[in-house]
Amino acid sequence: MELLRDQIAAGHDVTLIYSPIRADPPFTDAVEALGVGLRIRLLPMYRGVGPHDAVAAFRLWRALRELGPFDVLHGHSSKAGALSRIAALLLGRMVVIYTPHAFVTLAPDAHPVYGAIEWVASWFCDAILLGSEQEYDHARRRLHLPESRLRLIAMGVDLSQLPARDDARRALGLPEQGFVVGFVGRLAPQKNPLRLAHVLQLVARARPDLRFVIIGDGELRDALGAELDARGLRGATILARAMDGADAMPAFDCLVCTSDYESFGLIFAEALAAGVAIVSPPVGVAPQAITPGTGRLTSFEPEDIARGVLEIAALDEEARGAMADACRDRARRFDIRTTATQTRRLYEELLARKAGATS
Repeated sequence: MELLRDQIAAGHDVTLIYSPIRADPPFTDAVEALGVGLRIRLLPMYRGVGPHDAVAAFRLWRALRELGPFDVLHGHSSKAGALSRIAALLLGRMVVIYTPHAFVTLAPDAHPVYGAIEWVASWFCDAILLGSEQEYDHARRRLHLPESRLRLIAMGVDLSQLPARDDARRALGLPEQGFVVGFVGRLAPQKNPLRLAHVLQLVARARPDLRFVIIGDGELRDALGAELDARGLRGATILARAMDGADAMPAFDCLVCTSDYESFGLIFAEALAAGVAIVSPPVGVAPQAITPGTGRLTSFEPEDIARGVLEIAALDEEARGAMADACRDRARRFDIRTTATQTRRLYEELLARKAGATS
């Protein structure tokens, strides 16, 4: 979303094509807020792979032909990235960029065929934009994607617009005082919300005074709710669907991540910007975001993650204040202005290269 704002502010003609089936309220609200300067086309697209993807690819090609011509086509996520590259084959001359936002092959149980598909598709774009060193290494060493196409640009957040802690807590119905452990993410297998329930149970046993907030929606929402009930956590937990993670973050004292994998993990940058300590396994950009002064880098074991949360909860007020200051200082590494500038420069570089190759 911030990249859209930057492109519009730079005076470029920007078109957004997205699936209303997969869009959540925070996203659609943010798109609506962009207002003039953004052309929008809705294109139904399902998350799962199936015969319907052939129809989606045709509709995307038709939309690009009707709305174009375009100088740059930037596909975000595995599905949109694949379909945009297919559509671009029939249109030609555009710079085509693909941002995976987490290769499906990062999943522990991913089928090898997906790696083969990523390798073949990698030859039909000008650049593959990756968000973290972990994802870059995965693309190069496991998927063997052509290194000449791989580009590393960390995602960022707007460090100038953060809600106040009291406002965020009121929005979530939380008391002004008390230690709050937060989770933000899609309630899907990648984020492993069932591991989260186990972590929160371990934390609650040691510290029954703590409160928990889970922000997100997804196919495992009902399963997570049942797990919270079974573990006796429902009374201590707020389960909120439609709230932007950045808006909720200042309400937390600690952010916990239980994902199996991440491409970048925007929640890490959002937490740092809000002065919130992070507890996470080494997924996405967590190894770069977390230091001893900003949180705890753990293993994937629930006991280890819970131990990290409890260590932060045990700190006195002065130590927590120092940790919050360290988080905000670390957040400067993930400023959206840097991300936007690097992305624009990549567009310009690739456009100049393509113009030189066709002149």
